[in-house]
Amino acid sequence: MTETTTGVGSLPLEERARRFFELDDELLKDPWTLYRDMRDQQPVMRVGPAVVVTRYDDIKNVFRDTENFSNKRYTGTRVTERRAALSSSEVERYDYLIHLDVNHIGQNDPPDHTRLRRFVNQAFSSRAVEAMRERVTAIGNSLLDEIDESGDDPFDLATLSWRLPFLVVCSMLQVPDADVSTFRSWALEIRRGLGTNYDNLDAAYEATKNLEEYVLDLIKGRRHETSEAGDDLVSNLLATDVGGTVLSDEELVTMFAVMLTTGNANDMISNAVIALEEWPDQRALLKENPDLLRGAIEEFLRYCPSALGVHRVAVADGEIAGFPVRAGETVRLVVASGNRDPRKFTEPDRLDVTRKDARQHLDFGYGIHTCLGQWLARLDIEVGLTLLYERYPDLRIAAPFSYRKEYQFRGPQQLLIATS
Repeated sequence: MTETTTGVGSLPLEERARRFFELDDELLKDPWTLYRDMRDQQPVMRVGPAVVVTRYDDIKNVFRDTENFSNKRYTGTRVTERRAALSSSEVERYDYLIHLDVNHIGQNDPPDHTRLRRFVNQAFSSRAVEAMRERVTAIGNSLLDEIDESGDDPFDLATLSWRLPFLVVCSMLQVPDADVSTFRSWALEIRRGLGTNYDNLDAAYEATKNLEEYVLDLIKGRRHETSEAGDDLVSNLLATDVGGTVLSDEELVTMFAVMLTTGNANDMISNAVIALEEWPDQRALLKENPDLLRGAIEEFLRYCPSALGVHRVAVADGEIAGFPVRAGETVRLVVASGNRDPRKFTEPDRLDVTRKDARQHLDFGYGIHTCLGQWLARLDIEVGLTLLYERYPDLRIAAPFSYRKEYQFRGPQQLLIATS
């Protein structure tokens, strides 16, 4: 664990950046100042095992350049250096977890990426997601009913913010209600592993092994029943695609794990509520004009995202904005920094729910690897915020809070909300 030092903000930029990615408590409280300094002083810089990119245009150019920057992030220096620091028994567990990334849609290049994506495209299209609005609303209302029935005031919004998108995916994957709490405990450990390069190696390994066993049991009873894609996600995952291929058991386990543990809707309800409390004029504007919410969601994704960055791997020696990058090197694209780049957005550190170009944020990536779940994320956030403020129009943050100790995802550990 990195030692927290008073006045860490006065340290040289290279030292602050290193400490941030080593999960320094003080720096994690406010990543925005560090991002600003990196953009202004060293917009592309080598930090530990990765080249870190923080300006909007540079990030977008790497997203666009799929020939020179691979999505196979499990092959980069971030992984090889972490692996080299582990004991032999730890390496075995780490390799198992990293091997699952081989089957990850978001960590593959064409043609594998194209084949994997075919199985879920239909279920995550904008039309299919809009058809889920009633289901998402019902889940959101049931969660708020639980809060009312508990009598807790204040209540923990962070749990609701995470549970809504999680339960929506559970319903899509047809996970029985009785198993949801168990799934959630596994998903939390797996997600923390993804957000810290597995600093919780043992817990993430155990959770993933449990998830694998569960998914294999689940599909065993369904595989012979389904040969064609249908209206539900499980049928699409088990079906034979137009190319005559099927998903392997390993690919199915990874699909389940990815959908249950990642996604840009996680934490976004909490993050949006925090932002609106910081900017009461914007909250008042939304209250007066509820029709602004859909555009405001794009601004929340830009201003206070849940996912802070993604990784690529350099295919060959090259450069990013004149900075030399070596073949095999991990490239960390800090999209949250790009979203606050004043070279792209006017007054980027200000929340503006009427911002006209907010949708040009990079939170869902860009190009062929644009996030498959973008429409579902938007729906989850929209429904969650709508129901929350309809039921508790005078809600307020009731106590100080802290963010989880991660550099890849950002959300409060707990967010106590009073309703009056």
